[in-house]
Amino acid sequence: MSEVYFIPTTLLKGPIFSLLKKVGYQAVDMHFHSRYSVDGLPTVKQIIQKCRSNSIGTSITDHNEIKGALEAVSLAHKDIFVIPGIELTCHNGVHLLLHFADLRTCSEFYSREIKGRLKKNPWFLDITHNEAIDLARRYNCLITTPHPYGPGFCGIQKWGANKSSIKKIDAVEVLNGTCKGKMNPRAITWAKKIGKGFIGGSDGHALTEHGTSVTLCQAETPESFMEEIRRRRSVVIGAQERLLEDGMNTLHKFLREEKKAYKKQIEMMWKDRFSLDWHYFKKKLKDKHFFHHYHAHHQEPKEEHLLAHPHTRHLTKYLK
Repeated sequence: MSEVYFIPTTLLKGPIFSLLKKVGYQAVDMHFHSRYSVDGLPTVKQIIQKCRSNSIGTSITDHNEIKGALEAVSLAHKDIFVIPGIELTCHNGVHLLLHFADLRTCSEFYSREIKGRLKKNPWFLDITHNEAIDLARRYNCLITTPHPYGPGFCGIQKWGANKSSIKKIDAVEVLNGTCKGKMNPRAITWAKKIGKGFIGGSDGHALTEHGTSVTLCQAETPESFMEEIRRRRSVVIGAQERLLEDGMNTLHKFLREEKKAYKKQIEMMWKDRFSLDWHYFKKKLKDKHFFHHYHAHHQEPKEEHLLAHPHTRHLTKYLK
C-alpha cells in the first residue's frame, strides 16, 4: 500500500538516498520544470548536477515540451535515474502528467499527438483533459493527475472529474511541493477513495526546489518504477509549501549569518543563492507572456486578465 510522509527531504538527501540506491530503491522528483518551460529557470545540466550531489533521480516534465526530458537522458548516463516525462496543459487549463517507459515512446507520443496541436497556441492544447487521457492510454505511459485540488485552472477537481476518465488514470500526485493548506491532504484522501497509486514531486521551477518532494520505489528501470506506482507500492516523502513559516525561518537564518559570518562569506552565500542565473530570470520577468502564463495556471484567474492575451482568451468560457 502506498504511503505518504510529510517530512523535509533534506534529512535524507545524500547518504541516506545513496544507501537506498544500493538496495534497489530509487528516489525521484517526478515533477520538475527546466528552461524549456515558459516559467522554468534552471538548465537541464544544473538539474542533473543536483541529482548527482543529492543521490536522487528526476523526471523533467516541461509544459507541452519534451526537449528537457530528452536532454536529461543524454546527460544522465548510468548513474542518474531519469524517467522521461511531460506535463500537458489542456484546453480548459487542466494539467496531466505523463511518464514514459523509454525515450522512443515519449518521442512518438509527442510527435504524433502533441506537436501539431501547439501551432496556434503553445501554452494550451486544443483538447480537454478527458480527450488527452484517451490519447495517452494508447501508449506505454503512467498517467497522473497532478495537484488535483491546486489553485487556478490546473487541478482536475476544479471541473468535477469524469468517472470514465478517472478509471483510465494510474496515479494521483498526492504531494505537490507548491501546494499548501489542505490541498495535498485532500489529494491523498481522493487517491485512496478511487484506488490509485501515489506520486510526489516538487513541481519546482527553480533549482533550489528540486527534490523537496520525491517518490520512492524499488525498481531498476523507468518501466518497473511506473509499475510499482500502479500497484500502489510507492512511498512519497516531502514537504508542502508553508509561506509564513519558510519566510520566518529564512529571516532568522539571514540575521544569524549576518552576526556570525564575515562580510566576504555573506557575499559568497548570496552569490550561491542566486546561482539560478539572475539575468535569465530578469529576462523572463520582463516578458509579458511569463505573467499571463503564471496567472492563468497558478492563480485564481480573472476574466479581464485572461482576455488580455491571445493565448488565454479561450479560458474565459470555462470560468464558473
